[in-house]
Amino acid sequence: MLSALPAQAENLDLLMSQVFAHDEATYIGYESVEREDIPVASAIDRKYLIVDFRFPAKQPPAEQLQASVHKVCMTLLKDRALIRELSDSGYDMVSVAFDRRSQFDCL
Repeated sequence: MLSALPAQAENLDLLMSQVFAHDEATYIGYESVEREDIPVASAIDRKYLIVDFRFPAKQPPAEQLQASVHKVCMTLLKDRALIRELSDSGYDMVSVAFDRRSQFDCL
């Protein structure tokens, strides 16, 4: 997690918990992932953040899922201060997950 930057984590939690209406999807939390097997100098993303949501019922059709991913990504991108903080903290990418099997990259 982002324990080194508690204000950033609070901002992320607050922002993500407001993306969807109560009956659409629920924000579960986030996970910070750092790939130790990738050299620091590599062009491949090494450190990324996964923001995790769950739908109240079964996963929606592909079109609705894609719209949900877009909604999360656009919410993140509009918060320039948060994006700057994430970038300054070394995050190369943010992904969205609605289940344990799939992740969708935002940036």
